[in-house]
Amino acid sequence: MVNEPVRVLMVLTVRFAKNGIANSVLNTVSRLDPARVRCDLVSPNEPDAEAKAAFERTGGQVFVLGGRNRNPIAYLRRLADIVRSWEIEVLHAHGNSATLYTEMRAGIRGGAGARFAHSHNTTCKMKLADSLLRGAFYQSYTDAIACSKAAGEWLFPNRPFTVLNNAVETGRYRYSEALRAETRAALGLPDESFAVLHVGAFNAQKNQAFLLGAFAAVLAERPNARLLLVGDGDRRASCEALCRQLGISNAVSFLGWREDIPALLSAADAFALPSLHEGLPLTIVEAQCAGLSCVVSDRVTSETALTELVSFCPIESERAFADALLGTPQNERKAASDAGIARVRDAGFDAQENAIRLMELYESRTGRTEHETVLKNEQSL
Repeated sequence: MVNEPVRVLMVLTVRFAKNGIANSVLNTVSRLDPARVRCDLVSPNEPDAEAKAAFERTGGQVFVLGGRNRNPIAYLRRLADIVRSWEIEVLHAHGNSATLYTEMRAGIRGGAGARFAHSHNTTCKMKLADSLLRGAFYQSYTDAIACSKAAGEWLFPNRPFTVLNNAVETGRYRYSEALRAETRAALGLPDESFAVLHVGAFNAQKNQAFLLGAFAAVLAERPNARLLLVGDGDRRASCEALCRQLGISNAVSFLGWREDIPALLSAADAFALPSLHEGLPLTIVEAQCAGLSCVVSDRVTSETALTELVSFCPIESERAFADALLGTPQNERKAASDAGIARVRDAGFDAQENAIRLMELYESRTGRTEHETVLKNEQSL
């Protein structure tokens, strides 16, 4: 057993898509050592080929169980069967509420000795279920993990938890002058235009309608401003309609989901995130690696500010958010990017280092190491 890899089952409680939880999981799993960890995935939907390949590289496989909310009892039984059949040692479930009790209970029934409950946000939609399940939830996990101190305090109040930062491939986002020129030309952005970038699914949490109102005020003072919106979702159509209503359609580009985020970060002059709540968004970490000034909702945890590039702004006023965008300093980007990458790495947000720390934690919980590894970001409340 000592020389065998730890058998881990990652469980997503949200759809596998271009979202923070899925990106965080993929960033980590793609860097696991197959000699140390075999990692399977349970997802509500079929993940893309890149995700499947990341899990298969470790010797794992993907199980699609569908949404748990329609029939939680059947879901729990099927999940427990997977844990039992594949002799899972560590069940690692990602979510944002005490409904993670369902996964923890399945782990208990299936015989997983270690059960990681991983918090990725600072609130949840299913507040009644969350409230009712808190007592049972606290008795069901063996390890409490959070993407930030704020996310940990939300799901594990007055209880110990370990912070495992959402991490990125820092060097991938390094600023490039050549990439900036190429990307701006492809987007039709003149050299003098002020480009504001936002990345996120079109949903209530990301608050794009507010951003459009703020950008209209920016555009009134800087007619050469352009807003680049990366993402898709249920609220995209209503945001496109709002652009027409505000008369700013010609200055706003709906780019859909893109794979060239590093290039877009180099091309932009400011990054905007007016979210109503967040755990710790990778997009802001990536923007800081690119040396990009960021204007962020004051409802986002201050842990996001790994550098001086981040400024927080109340989202009660579109005018105030517009002023913050207009006032973003234009740094010497290469120097700001180099410094940002160094700060991000020092703060524990490098994907490779995070994967190593997670492997050590898995091994310590399953007796693969003589002594338990204590992560440097562990928080005991």
